[in-house]
Amino acid sequence: MDMLSLILISIGLAMDAFAVSLTEGLAMKRLKKRNILKIALVFGGFQALMPYIGWRIGGVFANKISQYDYIITTILLLLVGGKMIYDGWQEQECETEGKCNMMSNLLLLGFATSIDALAIGFSFSLVKDLDIYYSIEIIGVITFLIASIGVYLGHKVGHLISYKTEYLGGGILVLMGLKSFIGHFI
Repeated sequence: MDMLSLILISIGLAMDAFAVSLTEGLAMKRLKKRNILKIALVFGGFQALMPYIGWRIGGVFANKISQYDYIITTILLLLVGGKMIYDGWQEQECETEGKCNMMSNLLLLGFATSIDALAIGFSFSLVKDLDIYYSIEIIGVITFLIASIGVYLGHKVGHLISYKTEYLGGGILVLMGLKSFIGHFI
């Protein structure tokens, strides 16, 4: 596989992480480097890990998982988006105090946005002369960079709007979940 193809695949895989990173940035009251790093590492890590798992498993389960990936993604995005809306409703402003425990949601989001990377890993197992370790490194680094940019941009936009950003972020995730579900049938 040539470098351009690998970079384009990596960018395509990172787009879900970018969208979710935007919502995480929207929900932040204060932008901290460690939060950007945490979010980008989770998304980059999952995007690198899932193709490796898919590659290891090979084509054995590819058809079964690809039939239901939209359901898994939809459920996870709806749950996390719904929780963000609920947290906004409860007026839990963890970012104001800087003591957020966003890792539980973040791990679910990292998994949800990387399911398509698992399918890419299955297809990688069919490509001869593919260096899987180099490939997942590229995927992880590109996703890390794109997710970092997403958090930063989301935070900047979040300070320009005057209403609860938790609602907006949760609403975006819910819409992404619904889009995933409806998109499967269209």
